[in-house]
Amino acid sequence: MSKILVYADGAYSSARNQGGWAFVVVKDEIKIHSAFFPITGGTNNVAEIMAALEACLWCKSVGYTEITMLCDSMYVIGAISLGNKRNKNKELLAELDKAVEGMNITWSHVKGHEGNKYNELCDVLAVEASHFKED
Repeated sequence: MSKILVYADGAYSSARNQGGWAFVVVKDEIKIHSAFFPITGGTNNVAEIMAALEACLWCKSVGYTEITMLCDSMYVIGAISLGNKRNKNKELLAELDKAVEGMNITWSHVKGHEGNKYNELCDVLAVEASHFKED
């Protein structure tokens, strides 16, 4: 099976103290997923990790284990594939570690806001999700 492309991005709204994540799966057809989540004392890095985590969990659930994951967050890329120190968000990064077990993932950085249509789409969806208002 050839690797599929997955773009992931997160956004954080400090005004609402909540984040949003989005991912786009590029295969035979485009699949788009996004959601908001409340964060107490959150940061954009938490939202970025959530995007990668949710993308990996979804891919694994449908049997995609050969993935090229494209993120504009060097924080995520560094923590998961470059061996950067994990001084913060240790529990969430541990969840991501567990989610990627048994998968063959190539982590790749894509510059944010540079015109990559799928990264731009993820950004828009994540920002929209971070502004979601519960009734």
